[in-house]
Formats: sequence, structure tokens, C-alpha cells
Amino acid sequence: MNFAHVHLIINHIPLIGIPIVLAFLGHGLWTKNASVQRFSLIILLGVALVVLPIYLTGEPAEEVVEHLPGVAESFIESHEDAGKFSLVFTLAAGAAAFLALWFQKIESQRRLINLIVMGLAAIALLSLVYTANLGGKIRHTELRTENLQEKK
Repeated sequence: MNFAHVHLIINHIPLIGIPIVLAFLGHGLWTKNASVQRFSLIILLGVALVVLPIYLTGEPAEEVVEHLPGVAESFIESHEDAGKFSLVFTLAAGAAAFLALWFQKIESQRRLINLIVMGLAAIALLSLVYTANLGGKIRHTELRTENLQEKK
């Protein structure tokens, strides 16, 4: 197993975890269940922390794949640039989840705080999906729109 393999395995965790967290947090808000809301925030914090090893394995993964046939440096660079934004957005969502956990005892503000966390998590998810799409184009030439347009 190399860094490219590790990078590919762990990058799925936030892509799957954040939608699940959003569903649970939404359910917790809908039913006014503070325990479900708290549980969701804890899971979001954990999922957000996973982006650190994902980001840190990106550069070593690049070293593994950059010389393989069909891999273009431009795809790697655009994925890397998007990854920086995803790192920031996801860590911001995790930090917001941490603060929301800290302030969960303030019942009058809990709903608003958790809605803000949901918004940040949704933005992080959109960024992660975009980054993952760019990452997929590194090795999956069938995902590159330029190739599809040339064949028409």
C-alpha cells in the first residue's frame, strides 16, 4: 500500500460522512432532539478532522502517480488547488461544530447555531465533491470532458 492508495481510501470518509451528518442533524433539528444534534456535531467534528490526513497524503500521492501514463500535471494541480479550499471549508465546519458543542447548553440559540453549522457543512461538502471530481479526472480519462468532445 502506498500514499496514493491511502489518499484514495480516506478521501471517501468526508464525502460519505458529511451527508449522513447533515441528515442526522436535520432530523435532530426537526424533532428538536438535542441528543441527536449533539451526536451529529461530534461526528461532524471527527469527519472534519479526517481532511488533515487526506490533505497531507495528497503530495506523496502525487509523487506516486505523476509519472504514470495518461496523468497530466494540470489535472493534479487543479485538484490540489481545490483541495486547499476543501481543507479550509471542512475545517471551518468542524470548528463550527466544536463551538456549537460548546454552546449547546444555551437552548435559545441552539437551533440557530446548528443551522449555521449545517450551512458550513453543506458548503464544505460541495467543495469536497468538486475536489473529488477533479481528483477523479487525474486517472479516469473517461471523466475528462475534452476527450468526450473530441470523439463526437
